[in-house]
Amino acid sequence: MAPDALVRLQKVSKVFPGGVVGLDAVELDIAPGEFLTLLGPSGCGKTTSLRVIAGFESPTSGNVLLEGRDITGLRPFDRPVNTVFQDYALFPHMDVAENVGFGLSLRGLSGAEQAKRVGEALDMVGLADKLGARVFELSGGQRQRVALARAIVCQPRVLLLDEPLSALDA
Repeated sequence: MAPDALVRLQKVSKVFPGGVVGLDAVELDIAPGEFLTLLGPSGCGKTTSLRVIAGFESPTSGNVLLEGRDITGLRPFDRPVNTVFQDYALFPHMDVAENVGFGLSLRGLSGAEQAKRVGEALDMVGLADKLGARVFELSGGQRQRVALARAIVCQPRVLLLDEPLSALDA
Protein backbone atom coordinates (compact mmCIF):
# COMPACT_ATOMS: atom_id res chain seq x y z
CA MET A 1 0.00 0.00 0.00
CA ALA A 2 1.31 3.42 -0.98
CA PRO A 3 1.96 5.75 1.98
CA ASP A 4 0.81 8.83 0.03
CA ALA A 5 -2.59 7.55 -1.14
CA LEU A 6 -5.30 10.15 -1.63
CA VAL A 7 -8.00 7.50 -1.20
CA ARG A 8 -7.45 4.19 0.52
CA LEU A 9 -9.90 1.34 0.98
CA GLN A 10 -8.75 -0.96 3.79
CA LYS A 11 -10.38 -4.40 3.72
CA VAL A 12 -13.74 -2.84 2.77
CA SER A 13 -16.64 -5.26 2.63
CA LYS A 14 -20.29 -4.59 1.95
CA VAL A 15 -22.95 -7.22 2.51
CA PHE A 16 -26.47 -6.24 1.49
CA PRO A 17 -29.68 -7.54 3.07
CA GLY A 18 -30.24 -11.17 2.14
CA GLY A 19 -26.53 -11.89 2.33
CA VAL A 20 -25.61 -10.53 -1.10
CA VAL A 21 -21.90 -9.66 -1.05
CA GLY A 22 -21.23 -6.40 -2.89
CA LEU A 23 -17.60 -6.01 -1.82
CA ASP A 24 -15.32 -8.56 -0.18
CA ALA A 25 -12.29 -7.16 1.70
CA VAL A 26 -11.34 -4.70 -1.04
CA GLU A 27 -7.89 -3.13 -0.74
CA LEU A 28 -7.31 -0.15 -3.01
CA ASP A 29 -5.04 2.90 -3.10
CA ILE A 30 -5.63 5.86 -5.37
CA ALA A 31 -2.76 8.33 -5.63
CA PRO A 32 -3.22 12.10 -5.86
CA GLY A 33 -3.81 13.08 -9.49
CA GLU A 34 -4.43 9.48 -10.53
CA PHE A 35 -7.22 8.62 -12.95
CA LEU A 36 -8.50 5.17 -12.07
CA THR A 37 -11.03 3.12 -14.01
CA LEU A 38 -12.92 0.21 -12.48
CA LEU A 39 -13.86 -2.34 -15.12
CA GLY A 40 -15.88 -5.47 -14.70
CA PRO A 41 -19.19 -7.17 -15.36
CA SER A 42 -22.49 -5.95 -13.99
CA GLY A 43 -22.80 -6.69 -10.29
CA CYS A 44 -19.07 -6.96 -9.55
CA GLY A 45 -18.99 -4.00 -7.13
CA LYS A 46 -17.92 -1.00 -9.24
CA THR A 47 -20.82 1.26 -8.26
CA THR A 48 -20.82 -0.08 -4.69
CA SER A 49 -17.14 0.91 -4.37
CA LEU A 50 -17.93 4.44 -5.56
CA ARG A 51 -20.93 4.71 -3.24
CA VAL A 52 -18.81 3.59 -0.26
CA ILE A 53 -16.10 6.16 -1.05
CA ALA A 54 -18.74 8.88 -1.44
CA GLY A 55 -20.50 7.87 1.78
CA PHE A 56 -23.82 6.87 0.21
CA GLU A 57 -23.26 3.30 1.43
CA SER A 58 -21.65 2.32 4.72
CA PRO A 59 -19.25 -0.59 4.55
CA THR A 60 -20.14 -3.65 6.59
CA SER A 61 -16.47 -3.75 7.62
CA GLY A 62 -13.24 -1.99 6.74
CA ASN A 63 -12.26 1.66 6.46
CA VAL A 64 -12.23 4.45 3.89
CA LEU A 65 -9.36 6.92 4.26
CA LEU A 66 -8.89 10.25 2.52
CA GLU A 67 -5.39 11.69 2.76
CA GLY A 68 -4.75 9.37 5.70
CA ARG A 69 -7.88 10.46 7.62
CA ASP A 70 -10.57 7.88 8.34
CA ILE A 71 -13.78 9.19 6.74
CA THR A 72 -15.76 5.96 7.04
CA GLY A 73 -18.29 7.49 9.44
CA LEU A 74 -18.66 10.87 7.70
CA ARG A 75 -21.88 11.75 5.91
CA PRO A 76 -21.63 12.31 2.15
CA PHE A 77 -21.89 16.10 2.38
CA ASP A 78 -19.10 16.19 4.97
CA ARG A 79 -16.64 14.57 2.53
CA PRO A 80 -14.69 16.55 -0.09
CA VAL A 81 -15.97 14.09 -2.68
CA ASN A 82 -18.46 14.66 -5.50
CA THR A 83 -20.16 12.07 -7.67
CA VAL A 84 -21.61 12.14 -11.17
CA PHE A 85 -24.32 9.50 -11.04
CA GLN A 86 -25.21 7.23 -13.92
CA ASP A 87 -28.74 8.70 -13.96
CA TYR A 88 -27.42 12.31 -13.52
CA ALA A 89 -29.70 13.08 -10.50
CA LEU A 90 -30.51 16.59 -11.78
CA PHE A 91 -33.24 18.66 -10.16
CA PRO A 92 -36.06 19.03 -12.73
CA HIS A 93 -37.51 22.16 -11.08
CA MET A 94 -34.19 24.05 -11.43
CA ASP A 95 -32.58 25.51 -14.51
CA VAL A 96 -29.03 24.61 -15.56
CA ALA A 97 -27.35 27.37 -13.54
CA GLU A 98 -29.31 26.47 -10.40
CA ASN A 99 -28.45 22.78 -10.80
CA VAL A 100 -24.75 23.51 -11.22
CA GLY A 101 -24.68 26.06 -8.40
CA PHE A 102 -26.65 24.01 -5.88
CA GLY A 103 -23.62 22.78 -3.93
CA LEU A 104 -22.12 26.27 -3.87
CA SER A 105 -25.31 27.72 -2.40
CA LEU A 106 -25.08 25.21 0.46
CA ARG A 107 -21.52 26.39 1.16
CA GLY A 108 -22.63 30.00 1.61
CA LEU A 109 -20.63 31.54 -1.24
CA SER A 110 -21.63 35.03 -2.35
CA GLY A 111 -23.93 35.33 -5.35
CA ALA A 112 -21.15 36.87 -7.42
CA GLU A 113 -18.71 34.05 -6.59
CA GLN A 114 -21.37 31.44 -7.30
CA ALA A 115 -22.17 33.00 -10.68
CA LYS A 116 -18.49 33.19 -11.60
CA ARG A 117 -17.80 29.54 -10.72
CA VAL A 118 -21.01 28.29 -12.36
CA GLY A 119 -20.08 30.14 -15.55
CA GLU A 120 -16.56 28.68 -15.50
CA ALA A 121 -17.85 25.14 -14.94
CA LEU A 122 -20.43 25.42 -17.74
CA ASP A 123 -17.81 26.87 -20.05
CA MET A 124 -15.54 23.93 -19.23
CA VAL A 125 -18.20 21.43 -20.33
CA GLY A 126 -19.28 23.47 -23.37
CA LEU A 127 -22.68 24.56 -22.04
CA ALA A 128 -22.16 28.26 -21.27
CA ASP A 129 -25.04 29.06 -23.65
CA LYS A 130 -27.48 26.87 -21.65
CA LEU A 131 -27.30 28.79 -18.35
CA GLY A 132 -31.07 29.44 -18.11
CA ALA A 133 -32.29 26.31 -19.88
CA ARG A 134 -34.56 23.85 -18.10
CA VAL A 135 -33.33 20.29 -17.63
CA PHE A 136 -36.15 18.83 -19.76
CA GLU A 137 -34.99 20.97 -22.71
CA LEU A 138 -31.58 19.29 -22.82
CA SER A 139 -30.39 16.20 -24.66
CA GLY A 140 -29.05 13.24 -22.68
CA GLY A 141 -25.47 14.27 -23.40
CA GLN A 142 -26.15 17.83 -22.29
CA ARG A 143 -27.74 16.60 -19.07
CA GLN A 144 -24.69 14.49 -18.41
CA ARG A 145 -22.45 17.52 -18.91
CA VAL A 146 -24.61 19.54 -16.49
CA ALA A 147 -24.14 16.77 -13.92
CA LEU A 148 -20.38 16.87 -14.53
CA ALA A 149 -20.32 20.67 -14.14
CA ARG A 150 -22.28 20.37 -10.89
CA ALA A 151 -19.73 17.89 -9.56
CA ILE A 152 -16.64 19.91 -10.48
CA VAL A 153 -17.89 23.37 -9.52
CA CYS A 154 -17.27 22.71 -5.80
CA GLN A 155 -13.66 21.69 -6.51
CA PRO A 156 -13.76 18.34 -4.70
CA ARG A 157 -10.59 16.49 -3.66
CA VAL A 158 -12.05 13.37 -5.28
CA LEU A 159 -14.37 13.18 -8.28
CA LEU A 160 -16.25 9.90 -8.73
CA LEU A 161 -17.86 9.15 -12.08
CA ASP A 162 -20.35 6.30 -12.48
CA GLU A 163 -20.44 5.53 -16.23
CA PRO A 164 -19.68 9.18 -17.03
CA LEU A 165 -19.52 8.88 -20.81
CA SER A 166 -22.52 6.66 -21.49
CA ALA A 167 -24.66 9.42 -23.08
CA LEU A 168 -21.97 11.69 -24.55
CA ASP A 169 -21.34 12.04 -28.24
CA ALA A 170 -17.79 11.49 -29.41
